[in-house]
Amino acid sequence: MWAQDVAVPRPGTTWSAFVGWVLLGAGIGTGFGLRAAAGLLVGLLLILVAGLLVVRQGPRPAQWGVLTGLSALPTSIAWLNRYGADPQCVAASVSCTPSGRPLPFLAVALVLVVIGVVLFVRMRRAPRLIDPPKR
Repeated sequence: MWAQDVAVPRPGTTWSAFVGWVLLGAGIGTGFGLRAAAGLLVGLLLILVAGLLVVRQGPRPAQWGVLTGLSALPTSIAWLNRYGADPQCVAASVSCTPSGRPLPFLAVALVLVVIGVVLFVRMRRAPRLIDPPKR
């Protein structure tokens, strides 16, 4: 077996690394989606963690998973608005809350997922070495 026959994956190109970054992105999106000030704190802390990882590791293809993970926020908003544009009334309350349409939020979530996965797959390919022209 020769050295060129052994395939060693480049750092940050495995699907498990991508899933880790997806989970980090989902945490950021969920943190910003919480109504309390603690959610803002969680979102900012996770952005700090992501920034430290990028500075420490350098740019890697798996880091595009953050975009895919950020789709958790519009997905949860779409879920909350799943009944459409009709006002939602709780039987015990006097007031009704208007809700939006879920499709725009689902579209944003789908776009984030597709962009994150496509960029990861394209960036994880091994760079092509340019052969010198033969004379």
